[in-house]
Amino acid sequence: MGVIIIGDYMKNYMKKDIVLNFGKFKGCTLQEIPENYLFWLCNRGKSMYYESDHSLEITFKVPFNIWELARLEADRRGWTKIGERWEKK
Repeated sequence: MGVIIIGDYMKNYMKKDIVLNFGKFKGCTLQEIPENYLFWLCNRGKSMYYESDHSLEITFKVPFNIWELARLEADRRGWTKIGERWEKK
């Protein structure tokens, strides 16, 4: 098992709720969002089910700190990523 270094914002996450400032669930905390959106955040906004037909379409990248916090929230809820899919522990 590797070493996990927790930054200041991670420590703050454990103390208070982080509110999303973008997207479908803007204004919600990570604890309030449904699992399918949480998984989307954990995948940094990529979906294996959607591919754009437009080469000029701008794709959104989930900010790195939100990605890390989403991974922690998924772990807290009992999910782990195995390859490309999420499984309950």
